[in-house]
Amino acid sequence: MEESQQQGFDNPQPDFSDQPNEPSYWKSVATAGVIFGIVAFVLSLVSSYAVINSEPTGSLLNPTQFIGTFACLAGSFGGMLAVWHYAREYDLFIQLGRGALIGFLTGVGITVVNVILGEAWQFIDPDMTQKVIESTIASIEAMELPEAQKQQIIDATAEGLQSQNSMFSQLLWSIPINGILNLITGMIGAKIFGQQEG
Repeated sequence: MEESQQQGFDNPQPDFSDQPNEPSYWKSVATAGVIFGIVAFVLSLVSSYAVINSEPTGSLLNPTQFIGTFACLAGSFGGMLAVWHYAREYDLFIQLGRGALIGFLTGVGITVVNVILGEAWQFIDPDMTQKVIESTIASIEAMELPEAQKQQIIDATAEGLQSQNSMFSQLLWSIPINGILNLITGMIGAKIFGQQEG
């Protein structure tokens, strides 16, 4: 009795040796994060240059801006791809919580890859953000609004676009959004692709 108590004091951590040791999901997270990070970057790049090359419409809702929305939605399926890859690689049951975790981490990976590629693109075309701002302002100036109201919209839009260009700001806003969206698709992926327990 005293010997077993002494062993308990020497090794206070519980013994989990009887629980199955699940394989690492980092390979699946990294694979989906890189793929969808590149996809999101390319789509956002297409969106930016579409805005730059579009004629002033006199509207804040430019059809080319929907490409950016599509980029965000497309990136949200990275979590599902990561869970599919993980389930296919190891042929195992995936609980919703594990799917959510894989999805969230994939969303973080997508954001990091997207932001790094965006920062690298600044060396190729350092004026891109300024061109987007100028094109957006041209569309606002074509709107039929009082000058004071128009100027307020221009100032707010320019400030918003410039703040989005900051690496810290992109990470701060994009990680929660991409994380939550991919968390949801990760759970969906776990439900669809996770093997049922025998």
